[in-house]
Amino acid sequence: KHASQNMHTRLAPLQQCVSLYSALDKMDVLQKEYIQNRPGSVHKAWFSYSPTTGASAGGGTSGGGGGGGESFVAWLPGWYDAVLTLLTEERRQSLAVFGPDLAPRITAKILGECFRPILSSFSSRLEQLYSSEGMSSGNGNGSLESICAVYEATLQFLSLTYETVAGGWLDVADAAAATSTTTAATVYQDICAVFLQVAAPFRPYQEKMPALELRHSSIAQQLIAKDIQQAVVVMTRTTTSNNNMISSLGDATEKLKALAPFIFPLAESAMGRLELMTGGYKIAQSLATIDSTLAKHAGELAMATQSLSVAMTGASDGGAAKQLAESFDDQHVSSSLDVLKVAGTYQRALLEFEGKCRERMTVLRERMVVYQTQQKKLDESSTLSSKSFPMPESLSIVEIDSLLTKAALSDEHDEDASVAALQRLASKDTAAGMATLFADAKDAVTRLTKSCHVFIFDVCSVVPRQHLSSSMSTMSCWTEEAAGADDAFDSYGTLPQNYITHVGEHMLALVQALEPFASDKESLALANEVMSGVKSVALQSWRDFAAAANAPESSAELLMSSKELTEHIDSIFEVDEGLEDQEEDEEEEGEEEQDEDAKASAAFCNQWLDVVGLAVTGRLLERIMRISKLSVKGCDHLAADLNYFANVLSALGVAGHPHPLVSHVSTLALMDETSFQEVMDVRKQATSDRRIPVLFALRAVEARLAFVRGISLN
Repeated sequence: KHASQNMHTRLAPLQQCVSLYSALDKMDVLQKEYIQNRPGSVHKAWFSYSPTTGASAGGGTSGGGGGGGESFVAWLPGWYDAVLTLLTEERRQSLAVFGPDLAPRITAKILGECFRPILSSFSSRLEQLYSSEGMSSGNGNGSLESICAVYEATLQFLSLTYETVAGGWLDVADAAAATSTTTAATVYQDICAVFLQVAAPFRPYQEKMPALELRHSSIAQQLIAKDIQQAVVVMTRTTTSNNNMISSLGDATEKLKALAPFIFPLAESAMGRLELMTGGYKIAQSLATIDSTLAKHAGELAMATQSLSVAMTGASDGGAAKQLAESFDDQHVSSSLDVLKVAGTYQRALLEFEGKCRERMTVLRERMVVYQTQQKKLDESSTLSSKSFPMPESLSIVEIDSLLTKAALSDEHDEDASVAALQRLASKDTAAGMATLFADAKDAVTRLTKSCHVFIFDVCSVVPRQHLSSSMSTMSCWTEEAAGADDAFDSYGTLPQNYITHVGEHMLALVQALEPFASDKESLALANEVMSGVKSVALQSWRDFAAAANAPESSAELLMSSKELTEHIDSIFEVDEGLEDQEEDEEEEGEEEQDEDAKASAAFCNQWLDVVGLAVTGRLLERIMRISKLSVKGCDHLAADLNYFANVLSALGVAGHPHPLVSHVSTLALMDETSFQEVMDVRKQATSDRRIPVLFALRAVEARLAFVRGISLN
């Protein structure tokens, strides 16, 4: 014992003890005593560490001496350096004292002894940094990032330690092999066992990492959410001034656009922490953690957009909508279109992040397979001689992380399942169907996109909604009786009424309102990222139309789509197909003359004109279905209104407009009673022969119009 305690100054007494204990066959006793005493200095340094009051284990000011006032994260690498220095000295000293056969294993055991007495303390210090239950340290300075920093420092330390200990064996491998009591395999196994012991305090964090990361990320996400909410506060407080409304909307959308991708650097950091601490295991839970954070962020953007919509348009029959309709100009449209850039920016960033994650899945899978192959080779070689055992000269941080994460999170079966899961998630094979990494985030993007579509639609259709209010169905003109032959006004024919001319003028003005935004190439590219499904915002007016016509609600989408409907309408009336073909040829010829940018701009404008046109058409038809009675003169008014509206939509040049029901209802309004009854007889026969949903809906519309005209049906 005296020799081991004074080994730093004199090795001769210790060497004499080795000879004596070897002769007595009690080397185990001496080795145990030697190993327990050797790390005394590093133990003393460990337990002398104490951060000053007010400085947590995760943060504080640097200090000297025993580490007073220095953060644990900053202090630990210095202590690791002291352990490495001890092991480097021990590599030389144990060789001189115990010889080449025992020296490598003794060095490895001393490494283990450096940590054995302090593991409980190590765990406590980690808990002070950031609790494995997800709570930060008492004074709030610790974080999950601190745990990851300590773990990464430990990996670096273990990598250097392996080179020191394994290098000691490789230096004396030939001499040690001659005695045959120590092999390369036993030295390697000793080192790995010590590494697992050293990393034991991190295991609770590795096992709970997805849940811990979710809580950690949610804190940052909540801070961003407050910024998002603050961005729309000014807009929601805007009241009367039209200029202030447009200016505030522009400021709000710019802030939201800047905040839209703000979550992704945080998500990348989260992915890095999960990759570090789990090594590709628990991949489904890890992705679900990030998915939740991304989805919450998109949800906040959607709510902010809804707040802008309420502030600008309010309810369709409310004061805000009326004020907007009265002061409506092109800037309202261009300002509202800017919200598409918010959704487009987020969508683009999500796709880019998902691509990066697939690349990381590929790397993690390859890393896992390489480690499996390497370990299998080492296990199969463990019974071979030292010269045949493929003792690695070094272990990288990645290789050590693979060792630790596998031991903490996987057994043999789980490892194969993890490899398969990573391969499936990393696949970019569109034919086989790519796995969705962030399903909740994609659903949230859909909701965000829908909120943007609704906002823009509410702005673009605010004027038609005001003029196609419920009062339109009760106007006196619908029951007006025909004037006498000497009525001067009647000699000019029936003109379209004010409500429909306001709607038509608005539709024509929309073209110019949409063009400035569509002409900006960058804005258009972002908007086109999120234009899918935009037509759905027009469906509600068609549902109302179907209900007013006593048609099944499920037929609303069939009625809105004019493809199948046109065939059934044209089957009763003769259509000049040659004229239709000529118009289609002219449209195709015009499209060929446009360059790509102009085509993209026109396509975007036409998408919105199509959506607004469909919605306005559906609302107009719904109001017509709610008219209680139509006189002969009322039918003239209705036909004039519908013909004017059809001409406006034709002038827009948007495919599918005017909707075939517009001209069909106009035709039925002017049709004599006998012809109308013949149409209904044909329709009745068609619905009895074929059970086609759209036919029944069309028959319901025609029957409703016959009823308000007072035409009896057999």
